[in-house]
Amino acid sequence: MGNIWKFPYLIGENGGGAFLLIYCACLLLVGLPILMAEVALGRTVRSNPIDTINDLSERRVIHRFWVVVPWIAGLTGFLILTFYSVIAGWSIGYFERAISGDFVNISQADAASMFDHLLASPGEMLLWHSIFVGLVVLTVGQSVTRGLAALVRILLPVLIVVMLILAGFSLEEGEALEAIHFLFRWSWQDITFGVVLSAIGHALFSLSVGMGAMFAYGAYMSKRMSIARACSAVVAIDLIVSVLACLVIFPLAFAFHIDLDSGPSLAFVSLPIIFGSLPAGQLIGGFFFLLLVIAALTSAISMLELFVAWLHEKFYIARFKAALLLGGAIWFVGIAVLLSFNHWDRKVLFGLNFFELLDQLTSLIMLPLGAILLSVLVAWFIPRTVLRNEMITRQVSHFKIWYGVLKYISIPVLIVITVAGWIGV
Repeated sequence: MGNIWKFPYLIGENGGGAFLLIYCACLLLVGLPILMAEVALGRTVRSNPIDTINDLSERRVIHRFWVVVPWIAGLTGFLILTFYSVIAGWSIGYFERAISGDFVNISQADAASMFDHLLASPGEMLLWHSIFVGLVVLTVGQSVTRGLAALVRILLPVLIVVMLILAGFSLEEGEALEAIHFLFRWSWQDITFGVVLSAIGHALFSLSVGMGAMFAYGAYMSKRMSIARACSAVVAIDLIVSVLACLVIFPLAFAFHIDLDSGPSLAFVSLPIIFGSLPAGQLIGGFFFLLLVIAALTSAISMLELFVAWLHEKFYIARFKAALLLGGAIWFVGIAVLLSFNHWDRKVLFGLNFFELLDQLTSLIMLPLGAILLSVLVAWFIPRTVLRNEMITRQVSHFKIWYGVLKYISIPVLIVITVAGWIGV
């Protein structure tokens, strides 16, 4: 969802190629090393993140202060889920529209009107939001993630193939040169601290770093698997899908004069036009949005898993009950989010409505803060021998490179850019 829905409009708002260039650098120098650190920390004790830190502190490996890290991560994931579930609900709504034939021969004006109508219908958004939260609760509460994982291993590669086909069609039918120039050309004056902060925030968001999800994956990860290899694959696919999403959306956005800085509506206005022009667009469009919902579901369950696992293991609360309690809270706050697109569309703080406030708070403050604390904990306080035993890399020399990059590049860069962004440099 972050790659397909959010990345294209962030590029549109932040100078095109300049944002992509900085984003690639952020993935390599900040995202990947910290992603590896979070997965490694999760695999050390093979428990939920809160108990992982508690266990390390009880063994006097680290100070008890560091328990703040998983709590910040968990709260960040919770807040992200409150609006993520609303956006994922849009995908369910567009799945229904696609299979109903609403995209057939749709014009740009009709596509924009369709999205505006969705935003102006809190009742419909509440229905889709409720369905998505219900799916997350059922999946986490009934421990059916293994079956979902098997399904995802088949469907996500199919999603990438579908995106390749859509990108080919969009480049053929739209303004390919304009799109490619916008996506890959850049100049130094386009690079600002605001662009860099947005790029770092989205790199952490799309990799699920700093929100507890990768703690959970690390806890369940096989000891035989190389963390470096697995995380490198995640980062590579993240970048591929992000660029593909832009190649799908931008050519037709230029052709139909859709504003690239139109925010969250960009993907949901551009994609129906593509599906409406394809010979089998009704089928392909429905299949695409179904895959998108499943992809969103996999991210959501990993964010909810943190506190569900903790409540289940610490207080012996049944998994389904814990998932239901947390899902109910997410659903309730999500109502305020969806209302911020219509009845409550007023600026509540710092010139932002409730959705914009949550998005900015999590992407630009809480995710970087959580990532900084996590990386400092791993690089400076977790004994090096503990990390080496986790087989982060198969080669000793590669481990030294990762450790050095994390300690002397990732952490300083993240701190400097984040603080500079906060103070408005």
